Amino acid sequence: MERIIALAALFIVGWALAAPAEVADPMASFARMVGGEWRLTAPGMMSLMLDTWHWGPGQHSMRVMTHGTNTADGNRPWRELQVFYWHPGRKKVCLLGLSPFARGVSEGTIKFEGETADGVFDLYQTGGRRKMGLRWTFDGHDKYRDVLLEATGPEGLKWMNEWDHVRSKGPPSLRPPTTEEAPKPSERLKALESFLGHTWEAKGDWGAGDAFHIQSTFEWVPYADGIYARTFAPTKGGEPMHLLDAYFYHHTGTNALRCLALSNRGGVYEGDLIVLDGGALQLDLKGYEGDRVVPHVARFDFEQDGTLRHRVWSVKGTERTLMLDVHHKELEPK
Repeated sequence: MERIIALAALFIVGWALAAPAEVADPMASFARMVGGEWRLTAPGMMSLMLDTWHWGPGQHSMRVMTHGTNTADGNRPWRELQVFYWHPGRKKVCLLGLSPFARGVSEGTIKFEGETADGVFDLYQTGGRRKMGLRWTFDGHDKYRDVLLEATGPEGLKWMNEWDHVRSKGPPSLRPPTTEEAPKPSERLKALESFLGHTWEAKGDWGAGDAFHIQSTFEWVPYADGIYARTFAPTKGGEPMHLLDAYFYHHTGTNALRCLALSNRGGVYEGDLIVLDGGALQLDLKGYEGDRVVPHVARFDFEQDGTLRHRVWSVKGTERTLMLDVHHKELEPK
């Protein structure tokens, strides 16, 4: 039986044997989040922000984008990204969050129990690491309260803040204009700037009669300062097949460029991105595919003809085996 898996953090598709799913739809409880916008308010205050939720490839993950204004920080524009995904190696739903305040990076887990969801996570900021918690309590299908907690000592987690979320089923709201010029990607993400603003395409054959045709887009998330990449396979007359989501960010705690990639068959790929001499990019990834842990190295070189050469090696001990060598080109805007 064949399946498409992500072998690296950017527009990679390979073929392998499928691993059976051990957990029956672990993301099912998150389905209630899709549809309309969620308006955030703090008790006693006017509307502050809006959340929109989107399924990831294969519905093994979800991402939520928060747009709005941070009134606690001088009415400054705010955009936050959170990703929730089933991790086959940890057997838990994990979370990754990127926020503008103090270059926040959140990493942890979350679990639904009926009409509540509880999470614990480490929050890395420029001031250090904080141990945090969250609780969502639902009141019907279209309303829930989000309580943020912080570990302040041996007594455990204490209340820090809370917001009410109410779903709007109408058309998407217009984002309020801002007089502040949107920032550009930070120096920390400079190595990835060349990917932005283009659609990248690759066609090829795996050598066993299996042809592939994939396209990838890259979106910079302003203020949160991360990059979201989406890979899909065009289809004839239908919706493109969503193959892979990848997220690139600077980890405030480790001072490294990090990558999280999520495939349409539930694979999770994590690792660091480094810039090699000459400007090539290399990803050292640990892939979780069912019960397997699969190390890979991916390398990207910009060629003089404007194409992007992409190679992937499997790793076993000190040995590398080349699995993919393909060129991606920029598509001309229509």
